[in-house]
Amino acid sequence: MNFALSSNIRHIFILGAGASVDYGLPTWKELDNLIKTKIENDKNDQYKYRKEILDWLNKIGEDGKYKTIDECIMLESVSKDYHNNGHEIEDEIFKIIKDVFEEVYRENGTGWIRQLNEIIKDNKNMGLENNIAFVNYNYDNVLDKNFLNFDYLPTKYKLFNFKDRLGILSKVEISCLYPHGYFPSEYNSPYIHKEAETIKSNNKAFIDTVSCYESKRHNIATYNLAQKMFLYILGLGGGLEINLNNINFQNKISEIHITIKNKEKGDQIINFLSDKFKIPLTEIKVYKDCGDLIGNCFIPKTKSL
Repeated sequence: MNFALSSNIRHIFILGAGASVDYGLPTWKELDNLIKTKIENDKNDQYKYRKEILDWLNKIGEDGKYKTIDECIMLESVSKDYHNNGHEIEDEIFKIIKDVFEEVYRENGTGWIRQLNEIIKDNKNMGLENNIAFVNYNYDNVLDKNFLNFDYLPTKYKLFNFKDRLGILSKVEISCLYPHGYFPSEYNSPYIHKEAETIKSNNKAFIDTVSCYESKRHNIATYNLAQKMFLYILGLGGGLEINLNNINFQNKISEIHITIKNKEKGDQIINFLSDKFKIPLTEIKVYKDCGDLIGNCFIPKTKSL
């Protein structure tokens, strides 16, 4: 799949599960336990494929058959063992995940998305809203729900201090690629332009969840191939190599900024990024978390309420 961006795009944010942690959503290891707990507590037998789902989940992990849930679902759902009902098992997994996300999501007044919102709002000369795009590997709607959403500001404050600026930002459309698809939701942000190979239909009665089926390689480029790009990799944990190996950037990557939680694998990750993107090790910067990355890469000039 080709994902074409406007010529001025320079900053690409690549989001993994860790980018949603600020908003209460779990990492894969936590999600694995939450799904299993959800199944174990199912007293009304609403889940038809309890055994099959647990079998699939037990194949995922560092020492398992699959490194990520996406890889597991994509291959198991079309395997000979589940030839006739693989898609139904997949749908049930996503329904459980969707329920879990709704239960654990929380509003966050200090999350990295809000930080980025404030930087964009207060620094119009930076023009960040015009040269940013996202690649989102998450199924949740944390980005859609929070990015360029300023509802957290008091109405009086917005009217007297940022009426013109917020009026401009309300018309901005940000490109976002969802390589594995996303959950349709009642909240549809006007600021996110969705493109994903795996979206099958806009008919909500038909597609209550989203498939991982045939998540293909993606070529990403701006219309100006001379434009250099900066990558910001937030919370992309165990699936980092698998996912990034399915992305091809046709523009030159000049800098990479990344959050790395597992410090023991820091050197391995940095060397992988250097080899894949043909970039010197000195141009790869590591941060402790998403807020640290945003705060250091985009010097904020925020005002307190």
